[in-house]
This record gives sequence, structure tokens and C-alpha cells, in this order.
Amino acid sequence: MKQVKFLFVALMAIVMSVSVTSCMNTDNNTQVSNQPIIGKVKENFLNLIFTSMDGYTFHSKNTVTNASNLSAGDFIVAACTYDTEVDVDYSKNTIQATIGAVEKISGNRVHSTTKAEDTGSNPAFASDRGVISISDYYLRPIMLDNDNILIPIQYFAEEKVSSHTFSLVYYTDESEMKNKSELKLYLRHKSTENKDKETRQAFSYRVFNVREAISTFKRVSGNYPTKIVVVSENNASNNDVPKTTITTSIDYKYKE
Repeated sequence: MKQVKFLFVALMAIVMSVSVTSCMNTDNNTQVSNQPIIGKVKENFLNLIFTSMDGYTFHSKNTVTNASNLSAGDFIVAACTYDTEVDVDYSKNTIQATIGAVEKISGNRVHSTTKAEDTGSNPAFASDRGVISISDYYLRPIMLDNDNILIPIQYFAEEKVSSHTFSLVYYTDESEMKNKSELKLYLRHKSTENKDKETRQAFSYRVFNVREAISTFKRVSGNYPTKIVVVSENNASNNDVPKTTITTSIDYKYKE
């Protein structure tokens, strides 16, 4: 089955933790080409500066033409090219890189609602598409910090990944939080493409800021959750929304 062409076509082998030594080939080739890096924008004025998840600060050598919509604090995936001997300052953990395609992966909506409304006859945030899974071969959902969760999403599409939107829903009912240790987040998927033509596999990373959900949980329960549970509507056969859901649990510890 063909995959949709989008920012990074193939699933990425080393996208979360990219220590520069791991990128070096055994044949002493020090060039890293179009390596996709997940990071957080520090500055986007005269050049793009962002910090990768393993602590390296990337400075763009070039003007990144498709980064005009980025602001400090945004999470991105960026295609980076650099030389591990020439462009890396190991003492300062900085990398001078030529940055190609950039995709903003944060800024996705998180909705609060009640269980009765969400499971009623006309819920406001219901999916009109399922997802294949919420992981790739190398990465499951993870917390990037106290507030932001990264979810790798595989799904069916026609050709325009930008036509697919993802959001999270959480319930504010006291019965869903009081005396509980798990905060449940429900992934929802909507699309404006032709449903009958969504037959190709697509893949996206999405980051959601769940600060309000965690704050509500703490206020109701008196404690931070010890686990975040992502509830997804998985269907590996087609893009229909299945009646059953799959839960993916990750540990959570609030860091002061």
C-alpha cells in the first residue's frame, strides 16, 4: 500500500533522540543529511533556533522560508543537514545546520466536556475518522515536559495531510477524576477529504498541551495523575470510526 507524500514520507528511525554520535556512519562519513529532528523553537527572527529533545541547540545557517508561522515555544519537526566534525560544538551542545522542510506539530486543540455530553446522541467533538494506531515503529506517546504530550499518529488519507485535524478530549466529571490515578485523554480525528478515497497510509506527529486537563485533575483529586491514558479509535482496515477503543498508558510525574 502506498503512503501519502507529506513532510517526511518514511517513518523515522531516530527522530526523538538524535545525539550526534549516533548519526555517524561506520565508514567515517561525518555528513548528516536531512535528518528529521523534533524540537522546541527558541527563536525565529533572523534565523531559526530550536532545541532538540536530547538537549542540542540547532542554529539555522540558512533562511528557513517555510518557518514564518513559528514562534518561541512551538514544537516542530525539522529536516537538518550538518557535518558532525565541522558544525557541532560539543562543549556547548550546539549545531549549525542547514534546515530544509519544517512542520509545526504543536497548537492542536484540547477540549473539556462531560462524559454524558460526549457519549450522547450529538457529541460536539466526535471523530468522523478512525486512526490506524498511535505509535510508529520506534515511538509511543510520551510526555515532552509537564504539560505537552507527543502522539505519533498513523491514519488513512487521500493526499492532503493538512486536511486532517486531531484533538484531545477530557472529561471534567468528578466521577472521572476523584480518587483516580489516571487521567484519560480521548484522541479525536476529523477530515475534510473524500472519505471513499482515503486509502493510503499517512503519518503525523502531533503535540498537545494538556496543562488545563492536568490542573483540573489535580484540583478535583487533590493529586497529580500518575499515569496519562490516551484512548484512541484504532482501525487498521479502513478509516471508519470503530465502536471499540484502545488505551495506551504512559507514566506521569510532575516535575517541580
